[in-house]
Amino acid sequence: MKLIREFASKMDKLYVIEELDGFMEEQIRAAGIDCVGKELTGKLYELNPQLLRERIFGQKQETVDVGVAAVSRPPALCPGCPHRGFFYTMSKHKDFVIAGDIGCYTLGGSAPLHALDSVVCMGGGFTVAMGMAKAFELTGQTDKKVFGVMGDSTFFHSGMTGAAEIIYNKGSVIPVALDNSITGMTGHQDNPGSGCTLQGDMAESLKIEDILASCGYKNIIIVDPQDLTAMEKAVQDALASAEPAAIITRRPCLLIKRIKHDAGKCGVDQEKCIGCKKCLSVGCPAVMVENKKARIDPNQCVGCTVCAQVCPKSAIARKEN
Repeated sequence: MKLIREFASKMDKLYVIEELDGFMEEQIRAAGIDCVGKELTGKLYELNPQLLRERIFGQKQETVDVGVAAVSRPPALCPGCPHRGFFYTMSKHKDFVIAGDIGCYTLGGSAPLHALDSVVCMGGGFTVAMGMAKAFELTGQTDKKVFGVMGDSTFFHSGMTGAAEIIYNKGSVIPVALDNSITGMTGHQDNPGSGCTLQGDMAESLKIEDILASCGYKNIIIVDPQDLTAMEKAVQDALASAEPAAIITRRPCLLIKRIKHDAGKCGVDQEKCIGCKKCLSVGCPAVMVENKKARIDPNQCVGCTVCAQVCPKSAIARKEN
């Protein structure tokens, strides 16, 4: 506060720019320092320079029409993302109800996968699924198949209590932990399952399967999500299980630098390709259609082969480096 007071004494007017609530502004005012903030900036939206210029100085951003329409480019899972195989598998089952969570896997709800029905809050992947299952039970809809989905980092942060609740309150829910060995969405921070602390020190690596087992899950299925046949079998085995079942999809994020990932890229045999566009259904940015035939961008492809596995004519194959 001393530094702020010294700074304010050199200014004609002090503006406090902060998103959401005016926490700093309130503390500065309470210290007797005159300032202005939320009455100008407001609490809504990202306070970028254009918005601040308009709200503080009343100057609207000038724009120039260059006559070019912007192409819609929605966010998508990265090429080779281990979550893609899981969500593609789930997308084929329209009778599933899937509660999602906060993470890069939230993109599993986007086109063309459309494999999430809700995203409420961190930890809601399991708890919202539990609420849905109980609601279906009360209304007699016992045929509903409910899955709760979250990543490994979210599981350690907010998912363990939800996993316990499903068991404790006898929920007809299959919890799914998408384990990519890192906190993918927010900057690749380590988590209790990665074996390192945030400071880079070695740490005990907690096992999701051990925690689920201690909660009471008797049938824990661990699967490589990029093996679509195995992924489908894991889902069906979990549904058919007479005992409480859970699924862990396990494959590291492609962006983890300390892990050596598989080499190679996929290519398309133009003679075999019939232009059915089935490969586009996996939602990979590296796959496209050009002159009515599939094409794979070699600059984006990482050779995960998910697109090759869905091709009905085996026109896509991996080419080793």
